[in-house]
Amino acid sequence: MANAQSVALQLEKVRDKLPLLYERDDILLTMIQQRGDVERVSSRNMRLPLQIRPGGKAGAANMDGGDLGRGSGTTYDVAQVTPVFFRHAVEITKLVEYATNAPEKAIENAAKREIKNGMAQFRAFLDKVLQTAGNGVLGTISSVVTGPPIQLNLVNPPGATLFYFNQTVQVYDTTLSTNRGSCNVTLVDPFGKFIQIDSLPAGTIATDVLVYDGLSGASPVGLFGVPYHQNNATTGTWLNLNRATYPVELATPSVNAGNAALVPLNVRLAINKVRKALGINQLGKLIAYTALEQEHAWEALGVAISEIIKEGAGGKANDLDLLFTGKKTMGGVPIKSSINANAARIDFIDLSHWGRAVMQDIDFYEVGGQTVFPIYGASGGLAAAYIFYFLTGFQVWTDSPRSGAYIYNLAIPSGY
Repeated sequence: MANAQSVALQLEKVRDKLPLLYERDDILLTMIQQRGDVERVSSRNMRLPLQIRPGGKAGAANMDGGDLGRGSGTTYDVAQVTPVFFRHAVEITKLVEYATNAPEKAIENAAKREIKNGMAQFRAFLDKVLQTAGNGVLGTISSVVTGPPIQLNLVNPPGATLFYFNQTVQVYDTTLSTNRGSCNVTLVDPFGKFIQIDSLPAGTIATDVLVYDGLSGASPVGLFGVPYHQNNATTGTWLNLNRATYPVELATPSVNAGNAALVPLNVRLAINKVRKALGINQLGKLIAYTALEQEHAWEALGVAISEIIKEGAGGKANDLDLLFTGKKTMGGVPIKSSINANAARIDFIDLSHWGRAVMQDIDFYEVGGQTVFPIYGASGGLAAAYIFYFLTGFQVWTDSPRSGAYIYNLAIPSGY
């Protein structure tokens, strides 16, 4: 009797573990949710009153009948935010449900697990959108390979970091005035800095930009992310305020690294610029929000100047770790790294000034108590599938753009 004659009797072993083979970080979204303010709002603009310029006229006085002059007062203005809505659709066939709805059929109930997966992926998407400048741009095309497969090489940063497999994206021209059409992402390579797509919208060229699905019209407006709020621009608008009206007060302190590698001077200068902008004693509890690339650059600086002393008590004399463990800081500021952060930038953020204007928390889309909806077939009858949606409506704000700082145009370490 050979093995082939007994195969029908043998049990098949399936490992009951499901490792995750792709990233779905939601670092920044989680920090803002945990530490930022939450304001419940309607569809009307939320108003953020700002004390934006000092008042009064000081000077020497002649008290022997002298003219004391006229005065002035503090300048106040109002920033405004309105929530924007996002959805995440999950579709499942009935066969998937039937084939996995019992322990003797499958190691997991696929339909139930997809609720957990869908929520995690939705949060990861929102975290990626928080890295954008409020216009929904996830990446810029550097060149087009018509293939097959069709490949879009992307400018780095952010490269392909803000995309995920099977995501629907839209191609706009560089001025965000012309929508060339949409396509689906079939492959994401964060190391090669490219994505592959299923079809190429007509007219797509290098310098075009890719935005997430659902935006429409010229100059689309999305979620206001880090580069929107932490910005040194003196033109354009910020939360409905004209930057040109307050070119100093609305500009975030910044340090231009000039495409050079990170040095400690950059960090000290950025932190001191916040102190100079608001006062020595007004420095808040900053976090250094950065990508792995700049965390790597910072650690490399430490390795370069470290002295290794192997003597020690407790049997540790032979332990050697040339990198660093434990909590990491930049100039005393805790480091929080993220896959999605800009690889050529470090943002020092005081989250006590950040918040969310929330109209609808992340939840199932519901109609009359129903959260799962049927799919209809070509005949008009029901299809053997159903769909459900996660939904949220919010906007991110800060009431003090000068309470943070950022370093930009940093060189990216080789290998990334």
